[in-house]
Amino acid sequence: MKKKGKIYQLKHKKKISTKHSDDINGLLAVLSDRGIKVGRERLGELKKSPSLEVHLLEIEGEIIGMGSLHYLESLAQKGAHIDDVVVHPKHQGRGYGKRIMNHLIKRAKEQRLHFLELTSRPSRVVANKLYQKLKFKPRQTNVYRLKLKK
Repeated sequence: MKKKGKIYQLKHKKKISTKHSDDINGLLAVLSDRGIKVGRERLGELKKSPSLEVHLLEIEGEIIGMGSLHYLESLAQKGAHIDDVVVHPKHQGRGYGKRIMNHLIKRAKEQRLHFLELTSRPSRVVANKLYQKLKFKPRQTNVYRLKLKK
C-alpha cells in the first residue's frame, strides 16, 4: 500500500538525528556499492550549501527516498543537475521515484531554471524509463571526469 509521506529539503530539518543519517546512508548503499557514507556533520555542512538542495521523502519517521538538485550557472543560463534519486527497495514500485522527480522538476521551475540534466547508468532500467516518461532526452555528448587526489 502506498502511503503519502512528505518531501522536504534537508536544510529545513532543524536537527539531523543518527536515524536520519542511517536512513540516508541506507539509500546511498542502494545507489552505489562503493561504501559511501555521510555523517551528521557532513549533512550539517550540506544543509548550508547554496548550490545544493537535498530533498527527502519521509514516511512515518523513515526517510525512504531522496533526490538532489545541484545548481549550475554559466554566462548564458541557469540550470541544475539532478543526482542521488533513489527509493529504498522495500518501497519501490509504488510511484515514489516519480513523485520525487516531479517534486524536483517543480522546484526547478519555481527557481526559473532553464534546464535540468541527469545521468543514469544503463543498468538502472526502471529509472531510465521513468526519466524518458518525464520527457528527459539523451544528449549527444561525452562525459569526462578528472579524478583529483585528496
